[in-house]
Amino acid sequence: MPNVRTKIPVVEVIAPDGRKSLWVAAVAKAKAVEAVKQVIPANCGATLTKRRLTITRKSEILRPGEVRKVTL
Repeated sequence: MPNVRTKIPVVEVIAPDGRKSLWVAAVAKAKAVEAVKQVIPANCGATLTKRRLTITRKSEILRPGEVRKVTL
């Protein structure tokens, strides 16, 4: 089986107190911010970043539609 690489969009979330966190969503780039907003508190802001997380088949895979907080 070939090694498949997929680039997942990264969303930066900013809490009301200024703390920032990074989230990934296994959805289309255009829908990433909306997917993350569904799982974070309403008073947090979310913006798409230029960063991309590269996931390989050998690493931990996200299921389609899954949203997860990440640490780099």
